[in-house]
Amino acid sequence: MNGSVIGFVVAGGVLFTSFLLDLVLCPYSKVEESFPLQATHDIFYHGVGPAINASFYGDTVDLPYDHLQYPGVVPRTFAGPIILAYLCRILLLPCSMLGISVNPMTVQFLARFILLSFNWIGWIRLALAVDRTVGKQPFALVTTGSYLLLITACQFHIPFYASRMLPNTFALAVVLQCYANWIQRQVPSAAVLLVFATAVFRCDLLLLLASLGLSWLIQRQLTIVQALKIGIVTGVAALVLTVPTDSILWQRLLWPEGEVFYFNTILGKSQEWGTSPWYWYFLSAVPKAMLLTILLVPLSTVRVMEILVAWERKIWRPNRSRDGNPNDHDSMTQLLSFSNVVDGTWLPFLLPTLSFVALYSFLGHKEIRFIFPAIPILNLCAAAGMSRLHRLVFSPFHGKERDDPTATSKTSSWIAVFGFLVGIACMCFSLCGSLAFVAVSRLNYPGGIALTELLHHIVDVQPFSNTKPATISVHIDVAAAMSGVSLFGQREARESTAPTIQWEFFKDGYEMHRSVENWSKFSHLLTENPTKMADLGFHVIRKIPGKPRLSFRERRIVTKDVIFVMEKDGWIEDENSPYTP
Repeated sequence: MNGSVIGFVVAGGVLFTSFLLDLVLCPYSKVEESFPLQATHDIFYHGVGPAINASFYGDTVDLPYDHLQYPGVVPRTFAGPIILAYLCRILLLPCSMLGISVNPMTVQFLARFILLSFNWIGWIRLALAVDRTVGKQPFALVTTGSYLLLITACQFHIPFYASRMLPNTFALAVVLQCYANWIQRQVPSAAVLLVFATAVFRCDLLLLLASLGLSWLIQRQLTIVQALKIGIVTGVAALVLTVPTDSILWQRLLWPEGEVFYFNTILGKSQEWGTSPWYWYFLSAVPKAMLLTILLVPLSTVRVMEILVAWERKIWRPNRSRDGNPNDHDSMTQLLSFSNVVDGTWLPFLLPTLSFVALYSFLGHKEIRFIFPAIPILNLCAAAGMSRLHRLVFSPFHGKERDDPTATSKTSSWIAVFGFLVGIACMCFSLCGSLAFVAVSRLNYPGGIALTELLHHIVDVQPFSNTKPATISVHIDVAAAMSGVSLFGQREARESTAPTIQWEFFKDGYEMHRSVENWSKFSHLLTENPTKMADLGFHVIRKIPGKPRLSFRERRIVTKDVIFVMEKDGWIEDENSPYTP
C-alpha cells in the first residue's frame, strides 16, 4: 500500500469522524427535518400496511401516521424515509428475532447514521473519481481527492447536515454520485441521476439541471436528442416508482415535488418565509459554508503561485533562465500569457456550479441548505488549489531544474512554502470555527432536551409505582415541537415506564387551549411561556437553555432559558399520578 492510498484512507476516516461527531453531539432534530423523521418513525413501527388497507379497502379509521394529523404546508416524498426505515428493520432484525428491545432513540440514531453513510459514500466516490481524473501522483502523500475529503471535514455545514433528514440531504447523496460520474466523463449516467433527484427529492435541482445540461450541450457531451430521452424516460420512471407509494401514504393522488414547485415557485409562497438580497448566496452563504477554505478556490484556475515562484527564482538567479540562456528576457512574458496564467482543468465544472448559484439568487427566499449541491464542486476546486500548493513544495523537482545538474533538490522556494502553510492554516482555522459552531448548535434543541428531562423527572421522583394505572398527559407547545421533540422521543418515554402508565402527547396550538378548563387536563407542559402557565396552576420543574450565541467578549457560549418543563400543582398527590401515596 503506497503513501497516497494511506493518505486517502486517513482522509476518508477524518471525514467519517467529522460526520459521526456531529451526529453524536447533536442527536435531536428541528422543524425542518420533521416530516422525514416522523415518517421514518411511522414506517419503521407501522409499515405501509395501514395505508394500503385504507386505500384499497376504505379502512381509514385511526391511521397511525403523523403526517395525516400534521400534514405541513406542502407534502414531501416518502422515498427517503422508506429506505431508511426498512434498512433499520433489516439491521435490527437479529434483535427482533432474539426478543431484544431496542430503544426508540437508538432507532432514530441508526436511521440518521444510515443517511450519514450514504452521504459519506458519495463523498468517497467523488474523491476517487477526482483522483482517477487527475491521474497518478506518485510523489504526493495527499492527493487532490484526499484534500477534497479533508477540506469538507474542516467545514461545518456539510458534516453537520450529513445525517439530518432534510430533502436537501437526501438529494445531496444522489448529486454526489452524479458529480462522480460527471467528472469521469460519464455524462449520460450523471444526467439520469440528476433528473431522478430533481423529480423525487428537490424540484429546485431543476436550476442545477439547467446549468449542467447547458454546459453538457455546449461541450457536446450530450446531444439534444439524448438530453430529451434521458429527461423524459428518467422523469417518467421516477414518477412511476414514487407517485403510487406517496399517493397511498398521503391518501390522495399527488406528486410531492410537483406540488412543492407549484406552491413555492408558481404561487411564490416561499417568500412568505422571508427574503434576502440577490447577492446573499455569494457574499454570505457560500463564505459561511466554506469558511476560510474559500480562499483556495481561485488557485484551481489561476496559476498565481507558480508565477510567484517563478519570479522568486528569477530574482535569486537572474542570469539563468529555464533554457540556460543568460539574457533571455522573454521567459517571464511567456509565463504571463493567458494560457499559462489560467488553468482550464476545473473551469468546466466550476462555471456551471456558479451559474446554478446565480440562478438561485433570483429567488427571494434563501437558505444556505438550498445551495448544498454547489458545495462539492467548490470544495473540489479548493482541493485542486491546495493540491497545487502541495506539489510546489513537495515535488521532487521543486527548486531543481531538470536540466541543471548543479542545482540541488533541497533548494527551497519560500513563496511556495509560505503559500502551502497559509493553505494549511485556512483548513485549521476553518476546523476551529466548525468546532465552535457545533458547540453552539448542540444547544439549539431545547425541545428534545426538555422531553428527556421530563422522562428523567417522572422516573427519578420517588416513591414510584410500577403497577398503579396512571396517565401522564403532556402538552407540547410550538417552540418545543420545533426544537427537538420527535415521535422517537415520545415512544422512548412510553417504553421507559411501566405498561400501566399511559403517556399522552398533544401538540395543538395555544389558540385552542385558552381557558383554565382545557389546560387542567394536562399533567405536564413543555412551554416557552412559564408565567402564563403558572397562573393556570403549573409550576416549573426544569429550565432548558437555548438560543445560544458565541460571545467573544465573555469567551463563552451565552444562552437563556427558552423551554420550561412544568408540572400541574399537586399532581404527585393526584390519584391519576403514578406515585404511591
